[in-house]
Amino acid sequence: MAAGVTEAVGEGKDLQASRSSRGTRKLRTGQANGAEGQRFFLAKPGGSHGVPEFSKEFPGEAEAIVESLKTGLSYFVVSEWRGVADFSGRKPQLSREAVRGAPKAG
Repeated sequence: MAAGVTEAVGEGKDLQASRSSRGTRKLRTGQANGAEGQRFFLAKPGGSHGVPEFSKEFPGEAEAIVESLKTGLSYFVVSEWRGVADFSGRKPQLSREAVRGAPKAG
């Protein structure tokens, strides 16, 4: 009877190992760090609630969060993407790619 219990436990471990390897998600090319193409801005004080108005830009989200806490203002995360079409197959495939480059002065 002890052998049956040992086998069941061993099978459970194999099942968990296969789930963890299968459950990992591969990131697409261009999304390695998750923040590629993202820019971070603090909201303008007294800005209208319907239209986003940006004030200062920050190099990363951590800095934007800290400034948001200090000032009580919201911050925005803006992503820039470019549409891409692949016409090599029978059906055109539409996708997107992150636009890379240095933040623009604005």
